[in-house]
Amino acid sequence: AVLALGMGSCYYDNEEELYPFDPNSCNTDSLTYDNQIRVLINTNCSVSGCHAAGDESPTLTTYQEVKSNIDRIEVRALVEKTMPPSGPLPQCQQNQLTQWIADGAPEN
Repeated sequence: AVLALGMGSCYYDNEEELYPFDPNSCNTDSLTYDNQIRVLINTNCSVSGCHAAGDESPTLTTYQEVKSNIDRIEVRALVEKTMPPSGPLPQCQQNQLTQWIADGAPEN
């Protein structure tokens, strides 16, 4: 009986399994670094221990740094899906990043 209780405490939820991706709820229109992509980068990439100032290279804390590393970001986050190290970006963020890059990576 104790074993059954212990196993129940190791439950892991996968967000995309619990809440399947709805393409209609993902805004990919008129994306800019200042309005949408900065938050995506700051939340997933430019965090302590990763691509923040003083951490691993490249630093991704400004628009210029992100723009100059756009090819590398595209390969690692969208093609290989090896970044962020915690697992691929949620599908909506992948779609937004893909569209932003396709639109020429506008700043604002």
